[in-house]
Amino acid sequence: MNLIDFVQGFIIASTLIIAIGPQNLFVINQGLKKKFIFITVLFCSLSDALLIILGINLSKIIINLNVQLIDVIKIIGGIWLLLYGIFKIYKSNKLVNIPESEETEYDLYKTLSVIFFITYANPHVYLDTVILIGSISSNFDDKFLFGLGAIFASFLFFFSLGYLSKLSSKYIYSTKTWFWIDLIFGILMIIYGLYFIFF
Repeated sequence: MNLIDFVQGFIIASTLIIAIGPQNLFVINQGLKKKFIFITVLFCSLSDALLIILGINLSKIIINLNVQLIDVIKIIGGIWLLLYGIFKIYKSNKLVNIPESEETEYDLYKTLSVIFFITYANPHVYLDTVILIGSISSNFDDKFLFGLGAIFASFLFFFSLGYLSKLSSKYIYSTKTWFWIDLIFGILMIIYGLYFIFF
């Protein structure tokens, strides 16, 4: 069992998932209001898991059709990760105030409708999970463990975000917190991107 692939999947997925966006802000709001937290974070985690599995399997299918494409997919994934890292570092210096928790109360049906729309109508979710994680998985021998690490990162992040939002709200809504998150994860993305391109 190659636990290194699991750890790499966890780290790479974390750099992509942990960011300011409508989905994460909605999870925070549900946590602060203590409304349908479990359903919300479970939906987000399972959605990520589904899309990660889809991305990894699509990558395997493409490579099986033409083995020579594996190097192309690796380089494309590396370039994208490199550019994404540069963008994250650039964005870390352009952060504006993060909107505070909304007062709107939703019933269960409305909560699921909103989180479904926020999740699946967002093109970034497909870019991060299906395309990026899918293409990066071609760099690893044990794609199952790599995917498992990525899925674990998603579950850990969303459940922590939902249930610890009350405790950590003063940090979550701080631009300084997100500056350091974007800066550190941006640097990690650049390192991984360069590694996948040249090694």
